[in-house]
Amino acid sequence: MKTISILVLAVVFAACNQHIVPSSTPIVNTEIINDKKQPTLLGHCSISSMQANNYKEWFDKSYNSYSIDSSIIPKLQPLLQHTTIEIFLGSWCGDSKREVPRMLKVLHAASFDTSHINIIFVDNASASYKQSPQHEEAGKNIHHVPTFIVYENNKELNRIVETPVASLEKDLLAIVSKQSYQPSYRAINYWLHQVKGINKAKSEEALQRLVAAIKPLCKHQGELNSFGYLLLRDRKYKQAINVFKLNILVYPNDANLYDSLGEAYFTIGNKEAAKKNYEKALELNPASENAKMMLEKLK
Repeated sequence: MKTISILVLAVVFAACNQHIVPSSTPIVNTEIINDKKQPTLLGHCSISSMQANNYKEWFDKSYNSYSIDSSIIPKLQPLLQHTTIEIFLGSWCGDSKREVPRMLKVLHAASFDTSHINIIFVDNASASYKQSPQHEEAGKNIHHVPTFIVYENNKELNRIVETPVASLEKDLLAIVSKQSYQPSYRAINYWLHQVKGINKAKSEEALQRLVAAIKPLCKHQGELNSFGYLLLRDRKYKQAINVFKLNILVYPNDANLYDSLGEAYFTIGNKEAAKKNYEKALELNPASENAKMMLEKLK
């Protein structure tokens, strides 16, 4: 069986023990040691970066064990010719370790020009979660990784988020043939594309009206909660609070969701609202150490 070594490009690593300061010079093939003392790839990387010792085992395992749907490859080949693909992933992320090597194998089988693939590794540190050193993810709504964004003439056609809906081959074919396609995390997709005025504070009534549409699309309470934290990280405070509030309306008895909303209010300096939500979190979960700690801090 062929391996990805056919595709490899030259790689040079810059090792360091601290995060990279953004600059105008592209950061390429950078490896850092993260807070957990783990080697981590960051920023733009060549395919061959995943053939380095710290990543080769999981890359080769996923690449070599994946069985391609060969019936779809001839259909993909002509449709892929005028596209570029941007891949956001984390070398710390199990889904990335599984799906990215598989996707590269699919693209290799379709004779896709690898110079048209942009691979961007993001961080998992709390202060820079799902961010790259030069913030290539900014404005692209990278809420789960891996995210495969397919472009034609610099315009996004669609994306595969975290895991394929049917299979990588079928999902990719649906995108490049411009069929109707909804990626995973449909609740987030609905919010981004259907909710009007998402960057403005919404009333409880307005959020309540969204519940009927959003609830059937949610996989679990963590979906919107993680999205809310990414919005909070991006300083989209009003939108983050809207999302946290909506999630509570969908899952009203989840203590952690009140804790998250409390954190959002604490972040923007609304101590009264933060206290109210931490109190509710503690009411629902009397064992919550974080709620206790934050209430003590808010005294």
